[in-house]
Amino acid sequence: MKTQDLVWALNKVVYVAVELFFAFTLSFFLVLLMPGNPYNIIYESLLSKGVPIERAKIMAAALAGYNPSEGIFQRYLSWMDDLFHGNLGYSIVYGARVAPVVAAAAPWTILVVTISLTLAFVVGFFLGLVAASTSSKALDATISALMSFFTSIPSYMLAIILLIVFSIRLGWLPLGGAYGEEVTPGFNLAFLLSSMKHLILPILTYFLMLFPGWMFGTRSIATSLMKEDYIMTARARGVHGNRMTFSYVGKNAFLPQYTSLLFSYGLLFGSSIFIETIFMVPGLGYILTTASGSRDYMLVMGSFIIIIVAVIIGNLIADLTYGLVDPRIRGR
Repeated sequence: MKTQDLVWALNKVVYVAVELFFAFTLSFFLVLLMPGNPYNIIYESLLSKGVPIERAKIMAAALAGYNPSEGIFQRYLSWMDDLFHGNLGYSIVYGARVAPVVAAAAPWTILVVTISLTLAFVVGFFLGLVAASTSSKALDATISALMSFFTSIPSYMLAIILLIVFSIRLGWLPLGGAYGEEVTPGFNLAFLLSSMKHLILPILTYFLMLFPGWMFGTRSIATSLMKEDYIMTARARGVHGNRMTFSYVGKNAFLPQYTSLLFSYGLLFGSSIFIETIFMVPGLGYILTTASGSRDYMLVMGSFIIIIVAVIIGNLIADLTYGLVDPRIRGR
């Protein structure tokens, strides 16, 4: 790696570290603005269980991650210190530390988001290229109609429709959950098959919700590229058909979509609330909904932190790898 490339990469990493710092700081003060506070909720919960007052105060301060008698700045420093040591506080709903709860939920969201978004991107990108390059008005109209239809349906409504059709009416798929109650969680065939069956509908919902956007974006970019001089030159040289669509137009249409794709992985974490709640998938969106309804602010903050990190890291990966897919900027 060249020295200038290394310096550029290090600058990007430093920039991301600064972004994370300000994002975490903002999260802390946003929680302070919420009605109520974690300390009082935990303290009252302990008192209701018969814990002595003084002991309840000590336990509430330890579980909430701060002492209410401290100033805001001191509480902020204590919270940041705990954060960088992996301590995200205590969850009232789950009766456990936030970090293990979030760590157990994150893989489900990552699995559903990664599979559905990747499939949506591949299918949407391919159909977008076909729609932009086809000479068949009927095919173009069909693709456009599909795009408009699925774009117009809200995500929660689409999830409910799929649930009614495939689970209630046809009985082909489970109503919800990440796996069946009869299987033992772990790396075994029964658990894997059960999880696959339970996650079909959440993945399908995300897919149907996302692929029209990728198709529309790719079609718009590809249509613009068709007017470029190098495309006109290629046509004059006799380049037509699939080679024109995928080798000339497709490669250049992929570049702007690539950055959007990596950015979308992070954003979709935050969009998982409705889908995971409807299908009862125990991911970040599901626990975030549960935590918000129960004023479990430490769990809310822990979930937000994971979402923030996913968005920022996605941008970093896009910046660091963009040169691999775009030869024009290599070495800059």
